[in-house]
Amino acid sequence: MVNFSPVNRVAGLVSGLETQKIIGDLMKAARIPLDRLLQQKQVLQWQQEDYRSINKKLMDFRLNYASPLRLQGTFQVKRATSSDETAVTATAGGSAATGTYEITVTSLAKTGSLFSTASLYDSYPNLDPGAKMSDATKSFGLSAATSFDIITYKADGTPEATITINVDPNETLNQLLARIGTQTSGRLTAFFEKSTGKVVISTTKTGNYNENKFTLQDTNWFLLDYLKFSAYFSRDPVDNTETFTGTDAELTINGLTGIKQHENTFTMSNVTFTLKKTTASPVLITVTTDTDKIFDTVKSFVEQFNTLLETINAELREPRYADYQPLTEEQKEQLTDREIDQWEEKARSGLLRNDAILDDTVYRLRRALTTPVTGLTGYDSLFDIGIRTGYYWEGGKLYIDEAKLREAINANPEAVMNLFTRSAENFAEQGLGVRLYNEVNKAINRVTAQAGSPYTLVDNSFLSRSIRELDGRIETVEERLARLEDRYWRQFTALEQVLTALQAQSNWLAGMAGQAGSTK
Repeated sequence: MVNFSPVNRVAGLVSGLETQKIIGDLMKAARIPLDRLLQQKQVLQWQQEDYRSINKKLMDFRLNYASPLRLQGTFQVKRATSSDETAVTATAGGSAATGTYEITVTSLAKTGSLFSTASLYDSYPNLDPGAKMSDATKSFGLSAATSFDIITYKADGTPEATITINVDPNETLNQLLARIGTQTSGRLTAFFEKSTGKVVISTTKTGNYNENKFTLQDTNWFLLDYLKFSAYFSRDPVDNTETFTGTDAELTINGLTGIKQHENTFTMSNVTFTLKKTTASPVLITVTTDTDKIFDTVKSFVEQFNTLLETINAELREPRYADYQPLTEEQKEQLTDREIDQWEEKARSGLLRNDAILDDTVYRLRRALTTPVTGLTGYDSLFDIGIRTGYYWEGGKLYIDEAKLREAINANPEAVMNLFTRSAENFAEQGLGVRLYNEVNKAINRVTAQAGSPYTLVDNSFLSRSIRELDGRIETVEERLARLEDRYWRQFTALEQVLTALQAQSNWLAGMAGQAGSTK
């Protein structure tokens, strides 16, 4: 950047010249090359924005449509239906075998629990679980700290840990019960049920297994004396422990009896069953291929493909108005906001008209979908499953015969899957989804190399490099114009200074002549 020494700019004080306007007019002509560079930069920036907008649509299409279309899991979707959803429901994974399950539920899985045998209100009529346990009016009147233990178990049934629950008279019953859950890492829950006045300690999981087994050890008789767990403990020193766990669900599947599950929701053969109630007769769970889901997937793909092509073709066909160049700042000052918008709409129209990259992208995407897949049995083209291309001038638009598509999926869903997902090295044998994904990837790479990614701020794309090059040229021209304007001001200032000196000399001579005349 060039630094200029300050100039005392004198604007026509003596000469009477409109110096500001004269220099402004001179600079206006000198700025024409700079304005052209700024217009070129604006065009490149608009072009880059248009490219990146298309690039974003290509990336979204790749993620949400092209990528799933090449995966077998997209077409191996299964659906499970129940003859009685109030009793048993199911969801099927992609690898679930089609077929029918007859399920009879003998019992549901449940949590295990211990609870007060009598209401605490019988002994403490004004009991408030939010009051300190030392309060004799609203709570137990507990005068000294005490404790009880909880024993947990390993999978092999041996004890894992003994957790001591300390009872502090200065805390509330609610706080104590909350600590039971915290100290057992959420494996137990405890609460005071106000309507019955009883305390409940329960497992948080269902099922009869060792990791879900617990022993309460009431050595100090807090659970017996204060929480009234008399059904489990007595004053006999030997009777100070009680072990409890949950219960398993028991069911019959396809005639096989005695099946047990720790939880009411479980997975077998990639089918997830949820038991809701016991049943007197079998509930039928039927697993089938979800042809409706496959149909919706293919239909959505066609719709989004058409939308993508319409967007690209619109850019390729958009008219170019060469006479409408980006407005300079001076031109904008002379127009209204509406006039500026109307002008710029035409100025940035058609910047990607007949673009070679986009034109080749459309060709490649169309070829990927319209070229039959060699080596397949069943269906080897979109036409076989009810999808055809439109007229040439429609730019590759696809049309669906929904009845034929649904019929093809129902008749041979595996053949439809192979048509899209077949993996191969050469183009001719690749499935349509594989081809499409590869071509979209290539298009994204080419557009990114040309204009950059919409998700990065800094890039080394062709347009970004071109814009940076223009920035350097613009800076050079701006420095030259600054020098030129400074020179103009120095010249006009020098003129004013000369005229000022001449005027002073003329005034002096006039004064001297006046004095000479007055002495005669």
